[in-house]
Amino acid sequence: MIAMFLRRQSLVWLFIQALALTIAIGLVDYVTGDEVTVDPLYSIPILFITWFGNKHFAIVITVFCALAWWWANAAGGHSYSSEWFRIWDAIVRLMFFCLVMSVGLILKQQRDSIRDRLALLERSQQLEREIISISEREQQRIGRDLHDGVCQYLAAIAFTAAMLNRDLERESSIRAEKAGEIANLLQDAAKRTRDLARGLSPVDRDEGGLESALDELASSTSKLAGISCTFICVGSARVRDNVRAVHLFRIAQEALSNATKHGHPKAVVIALEACDDALSLRVSDDGMGFDPTCSGRNGMGLNIMRYRARMLTGTLEIQSNSPAGTVVTCTIARAANVKLSSDS
Repeated sequence: MIAMFLRRQSLVWLFIQALALTIAIGLVDYVTGDEVTVDPLYSIPILFITWFGNKHFAIVITVFCALAWWWANAAGGHSYSSEWFRIWDAIVRLMFFCLVMSVGLILKQQRDSIRDRLALLERSQQLEREIISISEREQQRIGRDLHDGVCQYLAAIAFTAAMLNRDLERESSIRAEKAGEIANLLQDAAKRTRDLARGLSPVDRDEGGLESALDELASSTSKLAGISCTFICVGSARVRDNVRAVHLFRIAQEALSNATKHGHPKAVVIALEACDDALSLRVSDDGMGFDPTCSGRNGMGLNIMRYRARMLTGTLEIQSNSPAGTVVTCTIARAANVKLSSDS
């Protein structure tokens, strides 16, 4: 609090305070005389103006400290066998004060460098969060447009083609079979478009959206990959914030994709478990497994999973399954039910 208060003050006022402190220390030096050494106290105003002020004021205060010491030394009646010794003693004190100022400037420069790096890192992380957030929103928008626009249009054309097929069949036209093929192709295209829209916007904006999305992900994986993929939900694992729900779904989706592509498992289990203070998403398989520390397998998908876990202020662990396979676990605090501050 004091540091923040001092940083808000003007440089002139800081200089006046440092000058007053120098004069006070000079008076103390004069009063104590040779019995007590107060030379280190002169470092206080030098470091003060160096840390909170600038280099030019620091040089001025350093010279004032040397002059204050000279005055206290001379007015206190300190005697030297030669005037040159007094001059030499003053030069040594000035060198010491300059050394204190240099150390202060170096420390200030390091502080400013660290502060700039932290600000740059924070800004970079903020931009990354915004990019991912914008990407998710854009995917959801495209998914809604596909579902509400293209899917409905294809379904209408498929219905028209089916009606044409029936009319041609009544007329015993040889083109009825072609019309039926067109209707089937259009229905298949509408289904594929709905699946694509569902993949772009997988989690509904209700409290049970994540559970439904994970259950559907397990079902579709079982059909498409030809493996046993099941979803288990333990406890009240509802996530109210859709942004966090989408991040958890994407982690499960990427972990499942890695398992089916690289592990060649026979069975995969997606588990969503909730306890009093934590929510855990676990994807386990009985496949070949892999070493997450191996650089050859530490690809973009794994890095994105870890980044999503950090955005959720959670942890991502990849461990070997027993007796075979891999377990990917993402654990977040139950405070995840509140919205991400960076995305709100």
